[in-house]
Amino acid sequence: MEAAISVFFICCMSVLSPLSGVTDGELRGCPPSPNCVSSQSMQYNFVHKVDPISYTTSRKIAFERISKYFHDSENIWISEEKEGEYIRVIFFTKVFRFPDRVEIYFPEDKQEAQIRSQSILGLWDIFANRRRVNQFRELLAQE
Repeated sequence: MEAAISVFFICCMSVLSPLSGVTDGELRGCPPSPNCVSSQSMQYNFVHKVDPISYTTSRKIAFERISKYFHDSENIWISEEKEGEYIRVIFFTKVFRFPDRVEIYFPEDKQEAQIRSQSILGLWDIFANRRRVNQFRELLAQE
C-alpha cells in the first residue's frame, strides 16, 4: 500500500510541478520524477540535466527560427511568446495526444538558449524530452 501511494505521489508531481516561466533569468526546476529535462538543472543531476543549446546566429534569428518551427508544426499549441526572449509551447503526441510542455529562454548575454521540456502526464517519458531537445539543437545549428 505504501509503495502504491509513493508511485501515485511521484506521478502527480509532474502535474503539480512548479509553474512554468522565467524567474531571475532562469527557468523553473524539474519535479523529482524522470519525465523532465532542463538545461538549468543542477550540474550533477544526470536525470534532468541537458546542455543549453548553442547557436552561431544572432539571438533574433535563433528565436525566429524556433518560433517559425512551432508556428508551422502540427500538434503544437503556443501558450506564451515574448518576442525574441521566451516561448512556451505544448506538444501533443500523435497517437494518444499526451501533452508535453516545452520552454525555451534566450538570455541576452550569451549565444545559447536555455530549454526545459517536461511530460505533463506520467512518470517516465521514454527519453522523448531528450530527443526533442536534440531536435531543437539541430534546428539551431543550421547556418
